[in-house]
Amino acid sequence: MTVLALDAGVRETGWAVLLPDGTIETGIIRLSRSRTLDTTGRVSHLVERLDRLAAWWSPRVIAYGQSSGIRWPEPALEFLDASLVKWASERQLALHTYPAQEVRAAIARRSRVPPDQLAYAMMRRLRLIGVRKSTPEWEALAIGYYHLCSIAALGPDGGGTE
Repeated sequence: MTVLALDAGVRETGWAVLLPDGTIETGIIRLSRSRTLDTTGRVSHLVERLDRLAAWWSPRVIAYGQSSGIRWPEPALEFLDASLVKWASERQLALHTYPAQEVRAAIARRSRVPPDQLAYAMMRRLRLIGVRKSTPEWEALAIGYYHLCSIAALGPDGGGTE
């Protein structure tokens, strides 16, 4: 199953595609003129780019890491969340959402891990020591890896392994 993992933000989004054969591709979606666009314009640009990624890679599943730790309503992030849910639904893609702190804790054993330590933990797990990627790419890889491990833990019947 091809998984498109997203570390989504309204200014910059890291993505990772994890293919069934173990191939991994990553990238970043960012706006060069983000200061001139409002949240709606930024999210619209993100959805347009996600359409291209989905057309190219044909994922069946979207794994999305939600920002966590913010204790007050953040309208831009709420709009982003709602837009991603709508986008996945319109394309009939399964969307799995994971709190970013949960993913970090599972990967690096601490929820408040610095970006370089999360990157190193992912390098070790995926045998990518020395590979250079941006922080949003490593975050997206961690989300995709976490999703695959979560699905594997459920077992083939979805009820857990004995």
